[in-house]
Amino acid sequence: MRYGGGTLRQGWRLLVIAHHLTTHGMGALAVRLHLFRPYAWVMRIFMRSEVSPNFGEQLRLVLERLGPTFIKFGQMLSTRVDLLPMDVALELKKLQDAVPPESFATVKRLLEIEFKRPLTGEGGTFASFEEEPVAAASIAQVHFAELADGRRVAVKVRRPGIDRVIDADLSLLGLLASLFDRYLPEYRRLKAPQVVEEFGDTIRGELNLRAEAAHASRFAENLADVGGVYVPQVIWDYTHSGVLTTERISGISIDEVAALQAAGHDTLALCQRAATLFFHMAFVDGYFHADMHPGNLFVSTTGDIIMVDFGIVGRLDMNSRLYLAEMLLAFLKRDYIRAAEVHLEAGYVPDDTDMSAFADALREIAEPIFNRPLADISLAELLFCMFAVTERFQMETQPQLLLLQKTMVVIEGVARELADKANIWELARPLVTDWVSQHLGPAGRLQRAAVQTRHGVEAWLSLPSRIDKVLADRGGSMFMPQFPGAPLWQKLCGIALLSGGTAALLHQAQGPLWLPGGVLAVVLGAALLLRR
Repeated sequence: MRYGGGTLRQGWRLLVIAHHLTTHGMGALAVRLHLFRPYAWVMRIFMRSEVSPNFGEQLRLVLERLGPTFIKFGQMLSTRVDLLPMDVALELKKLQDAVPPESFATVKRLLEIEFKRPLTGEGGTFASFEEEPVAAASIAQVHFAELADGRRVAVKVRRPGIDRVIDADLSLLGLLASLFDRYLPEYRRLKAPQVVEEFGDTIRGELNLRAEAAHASRFAENLADVGGVYVPQVIWDYTHSGVLTTERISGISIDEVAALQAAGHDTLALCQRAATLFFHMAFVDGYFHADMHPGNLFVSTTGDIIMVDFGIVGRLDMNSRLYLAEMLLAFLKRDYIRAAEVHLEAGYVPDDTDMSAFADALREIAEPIFNRPLADISLAELLFCMFAVTERFQMETQPQLLLLQKTMVVIEGVARELADKANIWELARPLVTDWVSQHLGPAGRLQRAAVQTRHGVEAWLSLPSRIDKVLADRGGSMFMPQFPGAPLWQKLCGIALLSGGTAALLHQAQGPLWLPGGVLAVVLGAALLLRR
């Protein structure tokens, strides 16, 4: 089979994928995808008794063998319980993004090309630069250094050629997704090509270290008034698309509980601070750090939580935040009918959804969670289970909420390390309660209604200028002249009828003829303007 004009390298990689699938108990998948079928058939015969029956484990091993891009893809899939069985998703959470660091010679060459001067020494970029990296991942690694003015900094350097590697792997993943869609039509509901496309957008975003610097700068501004939180300062003069330089921080990793206690830190207070931080980002700002694992969270000598590594961020618009707040409140009250209604109002389930059946499905996943002791209640698990009902009720996939759920899992794990008897949702209740009162109470609803009304009025007031623009773009051809001056006459009449009709609709309570008259005026005005 010819794979879409692919290169020899791509063909070789496909053979490698077919080999790993067949040697890890997934030969049938390789055959159905038409990946070197004769080879896959033969390997299936020889390997049938050699592999574990655990599909999730075998899939994890295959992704690990295929390299960093596939590992990151598996990590993303681990959050998609709307696509994968839960046992498979849990197995994929074990994927580790750990690769050997680049040599110092390579890093030195990259930085000298980037800054167009020697790395150290006379006229050098840095006064000193540590050869051994303090952290290494698939996309970049971090070294400590010192600037000429004495400032101690951390320098994140993107791996050479990683953009080409990722582009090639994403092309390969896209091809596999199209084969999956073509040859496994019963799984088209999984939307494999779209999943790969979303993943591509995320991982390409991580490649631009200047964009990461912008994320860090925005977090510093957003959290300036939140006590006990610190974001390292970006050194912009030493930051490019392939290099990110920030002030060097020191602290204890937030999961090293014994070390934190030995240093005199109150771990329960840290737990509460972490909960408040997360909820402030998610609800107040709608802009959250989406990679809050312990390697990216440190505690300073003063007890501040220091965040680093802003390559992945999540965004929640106000509608998503309101949905999330109302949904969580309904669950906490065990009002499953209301929880179902919230989904419908948000447009996440079809209008013809059986609300009674949907409410029962939500009760089925929530009751086992809320019947546990308070310390064991996990809202991340609740969301995790809730997304699993998407297939049955055709609930729309919401990538921003999936990313939030993934972050919740991590932050709940961090909190339990710090204080195993505490529940971060209880600790953050004051912040959440204030936010909910502000936005879901009567004052908040009136404020949103006023904003929506203002936007509507502004849209109507801008209608004439928008029509002028359309006419200018089309050279006045929207109208069919009937006599000299007809285009202008039709334009003015159309605008007058639309404006009058709109006013009539806004004042329909003043008489029985206002409503039909307004509708007729709008229709006639639109017809006149759109007449060709």
